Amino acid sequence: MERPQSEHGRGRRGRLARSKEMVQMQCPTGRMLPMPPMVRPTPNQAKLAAIAVDLNIRLRSADMPGAMQERSFRCTRAILDANLEKKPNPTRIAMCLKKEFDEVYGPAWHCVVGQSFGSFVTHSSGGFVYFSVDKLSFLLFKTEVRPVRSSLPLPPRPPPPPPPPPSFPLLWKLDINA
Repeated sequence: MERPQSEHGRGRRGRLARSKEMVQMQCPTGRMLPMPPMVRPTPNQAKLAAIAVDLNIRLRSADMPGAMQERSFRCTRAILDANLEKKPNPTRIAMCLKKEFDEVYGPAWHCVVGQSFGSFVTHSSGGFVYFSVDKLSFLLFKTEVRPVRSSLPLPPRPPPPPPPPPSFPLLWKLDINA
C-alpha cells in the first residue's frame, strides 16, 4: 500500500520547500531581509574568548574593557579553585570579587553571585560584566559615587547640654538655721 505523495514530495526536500513557502507567506512578497554582515572578531576579542574557554567561563554580556574582563575571569577562577568546601559560598565569593575590584579599579563595585537571581541595574559606562562558571552566575558592575549635595542648608546643631554637676561625696552637712 503506497502513501499518497504530497505536492512537494517526502523527505528533506519536501520539508525545505514547505518551510520556504511558509517564509514567503509570512514575509511580504518581493522584499527580502538583508543578512547582517559577517564581522571578524578583533585579536583581543579572540584572546579573551580563548581565555574564557580555557577557564571554563561562559560570557553572557559585557560592557567592559577586555583587560578588566580577563581580570574578573581569572580572579573568579582563582577564588573558586581556592574554595576548599564542596559547596561554594556565593556570598563569600561575591565579597572577594567586589573587594578585588574595589582595590584595583576604585570604589563602588557591586557583585551578585548565585544560581538563580533576577536583576535590573544601572551601571557606569565600561563597568559591567555578566558571566557564568559551572552552575554559578556572576554579575559584576560599577556605579558612580557622587557626594550628596543638599539644596537646602542644614539647620544649625543645637548646643551641647551642660555637663552634669560633679558627684562628690558629701563630707559635711551645712546647717543654715544655726
